Amino acid sequence: MTQLKKRAVWGLFIWGTALIAAYAIFFLGGGPRTFLDNDTRVTLTRTVFTAGFVSYFLMLIFTRTPSSGKTLEKDERDEFISKRAYTTGFFSLMIYVFIICLALYAYYKVYLHDVDLPVGWVWLLGITTYFLGFVSHAIATLVLYARMSGHGES
Repeated sequence: MTQLKKRAVWGLFIWGTALIAAYAIFFLGGGPRTFLDNDTRVTLTRTVFTAGFVSYFLMLIFTRTPSSGKTLEKDERDEFISKRAYTTGFFSLMIYVFIICLALYAYYKVYLHDVDLPVGWVWLLGITTYFLGFVSHAIATLVLYARMSGHGES
């Protein structure tokens, strides 16, 4: 397994867990209207954010050299997959933010006939956008490796 693929698997696990935890913390206990009123939920979200980054940076440190002791090799396929995964991740993230913003507008303006959007949504959108950026990049990397398998190391 290449370094890029290992990092994608671990990144998907780390940031996928953080994303699920952030959503659970946000929606359990009242949702957006009460999120910022509860210091425990905000602290838990910050803890998930911090734990995600600590885990991610530890993973980067532990995966910088292969366990076999050989030097790391990166071929054209790895470069192509990396560039394509970043592009795919970026566009996935833009679509996510756009759809969430439209859904929130439609829900509060059209369905509830209320323009008072709870500020808690901004917190969720900010945190999950960050996590989803890592998750979408990891998924794109793994999908591209699966499509290109059989042409070199997998």
